[in-house]
Amino acid sequence: MKKIIFALGLIFSSLLWMNSAFAQTIHTTNLTVVYSNNQPDSFFENVTQFSFSGDNLLINQGGTVTPISRSVIRKLTLEDVSTSSIETYDENAKIFIYPNPTSDKLNMSSETEQQVLVSIFSLNGQKLMQQQMSTSESIDVSSLAKGIYIIKINETSYKFSKL
Repeated sequence: MKKIIFALGLIFSSLLWMNSAFAQTIHTTNLTVVYSNNQPDSFFENVTQFSFSGDNLLINQGGTVTPISRSVIRKLTLEDVSTSSIETYDENAKIFIYPNPTSDKLNMSSETEQQVLVSIFSLNGQKLMQQQMSTSESIDVSSLAKGIYIIKINETSYKFSKL
């Protein structure tokens, strides 16, 4: 029993040491921004952090922060400087809505959580709702009458039925 406790203590202290050693490492990424409004692509080297805040993408390069309006971004490509692996975030990525048909709420699901513009239209084109929200949130459709509707998420349209 003492050997097991000693081994667990040794593993735990090793993990703490590794965590503190890696926490001091600054990881950098190269970031390419492809715009939806025909601007030339922007390339950012040695990005230490990037995040979405409000309507902007904030790119931090060693303390210098560059904001870019999220509405003009079509695609972000990330290149890990240490391993040269490439990961892509595409704003036009597939978003799923469920359950369909529904009686009160629609859920969204996507590969990565993101802020999206959600609009709901009647079949004759009348805009019934428009809201900025996260793909992790549910869309309340309980106030809509029974029928078929078009939901537009960013630039992609879907059809759903309200029971």
